[in-house]
Amino acid sequence: MRLWVLRLGLAVWICIKLALGQSAMAGEVLNTPPSSPDPTKTYLFYMHGRYIEKRGPDADYRYASILEALAKKDLIVIGEVRGDTAFGKYAAKIVSQARSLLEAGVPVSNITVAGHSKGGFISLIVSTRLGESSIKYGVMAACGVEGTGFRRPYQRFIRKDAHRAKGRFLVAWEQGDTEAGKCDAALDKAGVEYHNEVLTVGGGHRLFYEPEPTWIKLLADFALSK
Repeated sequence: MRLWVLRLGLAVWICIKLALGQSAMAGEVLNTPPSSPDPTKTYLFYMHGRYIEKRGPDADYRYASILEALAKKDLIVIGEVRGDTAFGKYAAKIVSQARSLLEAGVPVSNITVAGHSKGGFISLIVSTRLGESSIKYGVMAACGVEGTGFRRPYQRFIRKDAHRAKGRFLVAWEQGDTEAGKCDAALDKAGVEYHNEVLTVGGGHRLFYEPEPTWIKLLADFALSK
């Protein structure tokens, strides 16, 4: 009887240790940056596409699940459902929030600003205003291809703002995407470091509507890189 009790106690202790270990490695999802951030943590702003501005989050665009999947990669993920908002106005909000982290002592290399579609394009705008070469930016299917509605704002960005961009960039899109692709014209003009990643898992532009493991890992690894 005593041996059984000891074994049960050991099993419970192991389970508690494992649970504590898993929670220590997990991140968190927040609507806004914490007022007293831990400077050892990695912070990721992640913005959704225009779809949610028009329809809200639903079974097709699983924004909450995306934020949770990124947080499980040991990231403090900051994201909110926004309404129909002008690019520049929302970029100003993210710039202010990122600066609050910097002013609280979070290293620039521990901050990533990223998003999909319109959210990714807002990330590009943020990069022209923060002026920090070590902040990372994840631009997911955001630079419009010829013949799409995304093309005009992207071309305007190239002409007027791209030269001010600073940071390190991951640009990713699915090979079947007919709406968005590479951002080379803008980033070459800025003379910044960037890496293109063409995904081949299917789904086109809608790949980023859900927490598909390939792109979640790609973005998380980029955010955690030094």
